[in-house]
Formats: sequence, structure tokens, C-alpha cells
Amino acid sequence: MADEPTPRRTSGLDAQDLTRRWTLVAAVTATFLVMLDSTAVMTVLPDLRAELNADFSGQQWVIAAHAVPPAAFLLTGGALADRFGHRSAFRLGALLFTGGAVAAGAAGTLFVLTLARGIQGIGSAFLLATASTLVAHGFPGPARARALRLLSTAAAVGLALGPPVGGLLAEVDWRLVFLSVLPAGVLLQAIGKVRLREVRPTASAALDWLGFTLSSACVALVVLGLLRGQALGWTSTSVLAMFTAATAFLFVFLLTQRARGDRAVLELALFGNRTFLGISLTTFVFGAISLSTVFLAINHLRTTLGHSSLATGVCLLAFTVALIGTSLFTREFVTQLPPGVAVGMSAVLVTLGAGLLILVTPDSTWPALLPSMILLGTGVGTGTSLRYDLSTRSVAPSKAGVAIRINETCHHLGLAAGVTGLGALYQYRVLTYVEQGGITTAVAELTAEHTPATAFGIVREASAASLGFVAVVCLTVGAIFTLIAFTYINRGALHDPAASR
Repeated sequence: MADEPTPRRTSGLDAQDLTRRWTLVAAVTATFLVMLDSTAVMTVLPDLRAELNADFSGQQWVIAAHAVPPAAFLLTGGALADRFGHRSAFRLGALLFTGGAVAAGAAGTLFVLTLARGIQGIGSAFLLATASTLVAHGFPGPARARALRLLSTAAAVGLALGPPVGGLLAEVDWRLVFLSVLPAGVLLQAIGKVRLREVRPTASAALDWLGFTLSSACVALVVLGLLRGQALGWTSTSVLAMFTAATAFLFVFLLTQRARGDRAVLELALFGNRTFLGISLTTFVFGAISLSTVFLAINHLRTTLGHSSLATGVCLLAFTVALIGTSLFTREFVTQLPPGVAVGMSAVLVTLGAGLLILVTPDSTWPALLPSMILLGTGVGTGTSLRYDLSTRSVAPSKAGVAIRINETCHHLGLAAGVTGLGALYQYRVLTYVEQGGITTAVAELTAEHTPATAFGIVREASAASLGFVAVVCLTVGAIFTLIAFTYINRGALHDPAASR
């Protein structure tokens, strides 16, 4: 093909080896960048309150706008890449992600920022979908397993570094959190144009536009209902209609996917493997519990306790160090354990980490969050490595790229559901608490430095009590899925990566 890159022979490396190395660099960089962005933004959200008039609900919109497109579009983005080429789709993803970041950095209103984050989210979907497939098709057998492990490490490190990096940049200007991705985006474009090899695994496959439409409508309606529930009323006709319609769309979606078989946007046959089903469910819960806990912890540190963005990033270094340390130094240990035990242990750590939010009291300061952040980081660090490894080994080697796309979809679905669902629960409890204390909801939405002295104590009580309630919910949900992990995931359903060529 005329547009194929033709890398020159380099000393010690043939053209194929060089292409593989550049493929790995591009995939690892893209994965790291997307995950870094998803948590770095959380640290700066309270800064948007003053400049863009973004209340708690508005901050949820900013996160959901980036999480929903990958959840809704990642599988279809992968199918589009299969047809038109993964190198082309990768470059499109880099363009959308970088362009959306620049638009977010220049946004003058909350609406523009939310729209820009949505564009970034679509770019993220293309980057994640193509990164896994480029690696899966570019590396044979054991080399593929090692490359996919590097992808999981990049994802874990990106998630971990987000809060401190975001806090550091926001100390200068919150817009830098978005604009700072520009150099990396340009680099990804250059690598995609010059070094990546075009991959079209199933160029003749028909696109499942009906499945994409139904799944997107379902996800969008659930998230919209959770975001608008507090304002419209949880039992209002509008909110109930959203959830009812979402349920109907989900039912029809599953029927159509079953009828289309392996031509569906979501191959339901893959879930016949107990391990694949188990790791998909636990990935969803990991995303929902872990990242929503980080979001609420950041909100408590910045809005309730009044810490700066930099101080908040420093406070969350326990999460960062624990996550990076476990993802780098415990991989060999956890992969030697029975899969159900390994995932179950990670689920226990994540669940207990979220549950320890109950230690936060009205009089406590940031150290009260340390036990939660340490356990949470440890659980996410081990869980991220395991979800990449088990999702690819529980399917045929030819389906490794599809497996990662499904797993990333579950992760972003969990992130969207957790931040909007648990966030809505937290907001409802806070506003109910302060209203009972005779304080208006407008005062409850103020940051610590602007809260009247007479109301400050009640607002802190409301935040602590609401975090405790969310902790109980996380403990309950996490316990259920921990049991699923221990009992449903087994080693017998896994493929040996060394056997695939």
C-alpha cells in the first residue's frame, strides 16, 4: 500500500523489530495518556467552581463527558478501525483527544468545557481500541503477553500519577492540565504517520450500527438520569422515564446482539467463559468504586477542608505510591496465584479502601484519608494488571484485542456509573443533612474559604456523614462482587500465552 510506513534497517534491528518497538511506544504512550487524563482532571474540578460556575453536579458532568464516550463508543470504534485500518483510527483518536484537550484548556464556559471533554472521550475510545489491537497483531506468542503487560502497567501508572500531576499543574493554572497533553498528542500523530503499520483484521466485517445506537442510548440515559436526578427529583416523571427507557434499550440491545452472533458489536459468546465474565464484572465494580472514591476524597479535601490543588495532590501521594508500587513489584506474585484468589484479594483491598472513608469525621483532617488511599491504591494496582492479563488469556489469542476493548468498556462504564451514581448519593445526603441543619443548599455548595463560620461545622458534618454512607454502600456492593471473584473465576478457562503464535 502507498501509505504503508517503510522503516529503514537500523543497526541491530530489522525493519519488523523496529516497527514493533514503535508500535509498543505508541500504544503505551496512548494508554498512559488517557488514564492520566481521567484522574488528573479530578484534582482541578473545584477550581472550575469560581471561574466557570461549576457546582458539584457540573463537576460530575465534566468527568462523565469524558467517561461516557469510551463506554459507548469503544467497541464500535474498534469495529470501525477493523474496517478502515487501526493506524488511521489511531491517528484520528490522537487528533480528537489532543484537539479536545486544547478546546478544554481554552473553554470559557462550563458547556464548552463539557463538550470539549466529550470530544476527548471519543478520541480516547479510538486510542484505547486501536492500541490493544495494534499490540495484539504486532507481537506473536510470549512477546504479545509481555507487550500487553506493559500496557497494563502504563494504565496503572497513568491512573496513579493523575492526582499529583493535576495538582501541580493546577497550582499554576488549571488550564495547563488540559493543554499539557499537546506535545504528547503531536508525538502520537508523528509516530502514527511514520512508524505504525496498517492493520485491518476484518476489513469486510459489517458494522453493527443498531447495536451501537442502542448501547449508546442506554448508557447516555442512565448517566443523564443520575446527573439530573437531584435537580428534577428522583421520583419525577422525567427521571423515571429515562431509567425506564434505558432498561428497554438494554433489553433490545441484548436481543439484537444475541441474534447477530460474532457480527455483533458485543460478542456475547465471549461471556460464556466464566473467567471472562467474572473479570468483566469485577472491572466494572473496580472502576465504579475506586475512581469515585478518589473523586469524593478530592472533593472533600478541596471543597470541605479548603486545601489547594497542590496540597490535595500531595495528600493523595499515598494512593499514587501504593498503586505504582503494587503494579510494578507484585505482578509476578499475583499472577502465580489462582486467578479467583488474586482477583478476590484485589476486590477485598478496593472494597476496604472505599469502606475506610467511614473513618472521616467532622473534626478529622487529611491524614484520616490515608488508610483508604493506601488500600485503594494497592487494590487498583494489582487489579489493573490482572484485568488485562485475565481478559486476554480467557479468550482465543485472535480475540485478545476484542477482549481488551470489552474490558476497557467495562472500566469506563464503571467510572461513569460510580462518579454519577455514588456522586449523586453523596450530594443527596449532603444537601439533605444541611437542610435539616437550617442551612440553604447554596451555602453547602460553597468552598471552605467562602462558607460562613456559622455554617462551616454543619457542612463538615454533612460531608463526613455522607462519605460514611457512601462507604457502607461500597462495602455492600464490593462484598458481593468479591464473592463473585473468588467463586466464579478459575484457572482452567485460561489460554497459555506461550502457545499462541
